Amino acid sequence: AREVSLTCMPVTAEMAEKWGLVNHIVDDSQVLSKAIEVAEAIARNNRNLVLLYKSVINDGLQLDMEHARALEKERAHNYYNGMT
Repeated sequence: AREVSLTCMPVTAEMAEKWGLVNHIVDDSQVLSKAIEVAEAIARNNRNLVLLYKSVINDGLQLDMEHARALEKERAHNYYNGMT
């Protein structure tokens, strides 16, 4: 990332996908249908679980890897223990 920033190297869609910066590459005419497809896939999941993992991702961004993993483990443990 530093090299790209400092050299002002252009990043193609294919490079961004390979590096994990984007999930899908679609033609302009397919952007909305792909977004709807992804949104529907998310919506089919358990709402509480989606919200839980969304919070883990958002909160985990502020942490180092060790603490982010611990946060995920703790929240998942609490969620699944609450199901019984």
